[in-house]
Amino acid sequence: MLRGMAQPEDYDLISITDVKDFIDLDKETVYAVHQALGLPADEAITLAHQLLATETGLIVLHHMFRDQIADAEANRQPSRATEMRQAYAYFARKYPLPHVL
Repeated sequence: MLRGMAQPEDYDLISITDVKDFIDLDKETVYAVHQALGLPADEAITLAHQLLATETGLIVLHHMFRDQIADAEANRQPSRATEMRQAYAYFARKYPLPHVL
């Protein structure tokens, strides 16, 4: 053991929850990306963060939510549709749809 050198047990590990909190993502947005594309949680988090960084990405996220609401309605899943509408309302307040000319 080298003196002054951190050992593996000295490192703090971060969880997926920590990562989401760090990049200011809510679980509903990550879930929307996960459901739309079938990505694992870590990849959905990364992609959602990237999408939030651009106007085009924000538009894509808005469409993901809307598509999932429509899909839930088409498949006669009223509770899921309601859940997605509530998540989308929160998302749209937090990240308004950019003005597109």
